[in-house]
Amino acid sequence: MITNVVLLVSITGLLFTYPFDGYFRFTLSVVVLATLLLYFKRLPIVRVAVLSGALVLLLRTALKYPFVDDTVFNALMHNLPSFGFYLAYGLLFRVFKIRDHTDSIPALILLLSLCDITSNCVELIIRWEPVGRNLETILPLLVGVGIGRAVLMVASYYLLKRYRDFVLAEDYAARYAELILIIAKLRAELFYLQKSSADIELVMEKSYTLSQTLKKACPDESAQLDSPAARALEIAREIHEVKKDYYRVTRGIEEILDVAVSDEGLPVSEFFQIVEQNTRRYISSLNKLVTITFNYNGGLITDKYYNIVSILNNLIINAIEAAMPAGVIAVTGQCSNGNLILIVADNGPGIAPEETELIFAPGYSTKFSEVTGQMSTGLGLSHVKNLTEGLGGEIKLTSQPGKTVFTVLLPLANL
Repeated sequence: MITNVVLLVSITGLLFTYPFDGYFRFTLSVVVLATLLLYFKRLPIVRVAVLSGALVLLLRTALKYPFVDDTVFNALMHNLPSFGFYLAYGLLFRVFKIRDHTDSIPALILLLSLCDITSNCVELIIRWEPVGRNLETILPLLVGVGIGRAVLMVASYYLLKRYRDFVLAEDYAARYAELILIIAKLRAELFYLQKSSADIELVMEKSYTLSQTLKKACPDESAQLDSPAARALEIAREIHEVKKDYYRVTRGIEEILDVAVSDEGLPVSEFFQIVEQNTRRYISSLNKLVTITFNYNGGLITDKYYNIVSILNNLIINAIEAAMPAGVIAVTGQCSNGNLILIVADNGPGIAPEETELIFAPGYSTKFSEVTGQMSTGLGLSHVKNLTEGLGGEIKLTSQPGKTVFTVLLPLANL
C-alpha cells in the first residue's frame, strides 16, 4: 500500500507549473498525497510524506540533469527544496491531527490550507526565493493556491468515500438477496423435515401398538427376546431414537432461522427484484435461450416474504424446465380483490389433462435428469401447494399445448 501511494504521488509530482521566475513550482501531487492520507487512515503520515518527497527529488533530478544542469549535484540542489515541502507537509499534517476533522468540511479545508501555505513558505525560504521579491504578490498567490488545493483534497476525499459507500451498498444488497434465497430454501427443507418428524412419530406409535397387540395375542412368547412382540417394541425404540435426532436437527434449523429472520416486513416489489436477479443468473448458467419478464404492480409490504419467494422460485424453475431449450416465461404480481395474485406463465408443451389432478401430489413428476436418468423428486409443486394453503390461499392451473399458467391467490389479510 505504501509503495503504491508513494509511486502515485511521485508520478503526479512530475506535472508542475512555475508561478514565478526561478525553480519554485506548483503541482497536484500534494492533492493526491493528502487525499490518500485522509482516506487510508492506517498509512503512516510522516513516512509516506518523506518517501514521496525523496522519490520526487530523485525523479526530478534524473529528468533534469541530462537536459539542463551540468552536474548531478546542481540538479540535486535545484530540486532539494521540494523535499523540504513534503517533509514540512507531513509533519504539519500530523501535528494538526487533520484526520480527526474529517466530519467538519470548513475545519478540514482550513487546516489543509494552512499545511499547504506553510509548506510552500518553507520551500521558498529554503530556495531564498522571497528575497528581493514583492511579498504582496507572492503571499496572495500562495494563499489562493493553498485554499484551492485544499478544496480539491476535500472534494476528492469525499468522492472516494461516496464511491466506497456505493460499492459497499451494492455488495450488501447482493448478499442480502442471496441470504433471502438461502433462508427461503432452508424453510422449504425445514417443512419437509417437520413433515418427516410427524411421519416418524406415526410409525413409532404404530410399531408400539403392534408390539402391544402381539403381546396380548401371544402372552406366552412375549417374554422371549426374539418374539414378534419384543422385536416390534425394539423397532419402536429405534424409531424413537431417530425421531429425537430429527427433533434436534429441526430445532437447530429453527433457532438459526429465528436469529436470521427479521420480523420487519419487506415490500413485494423488492423481493420480486431479488427473485428476478436470481432467476436471470440461473438462466445464464444454463446457456439456454429462455426469455423471462417480471412485472409487479402494488405497494404491499409483508413479513411472509420467505414463503412467497419459495412459491415463486419453485413455479419459475418448473416453467424454465418446461420452456427449455427455448421459450418465453412471464411472471406477474398484483393486489386485487383482497388477494395478492401471482401468475407464472410459460409457452411450454403444456400439461396433459390426466396429469393436472396429480401434478400437486408429493413425489409425482414427469421430469428426469438427462445426465443420470434419475427422476425428479416431485416435491416442488407439492411444496408450493402446501405453502399456499398454509397462507390461506389457493393455487390454480390452466394448461393447453403451448401455454401453461399457474395462478396463486394469497389473501392480503394473511400477509
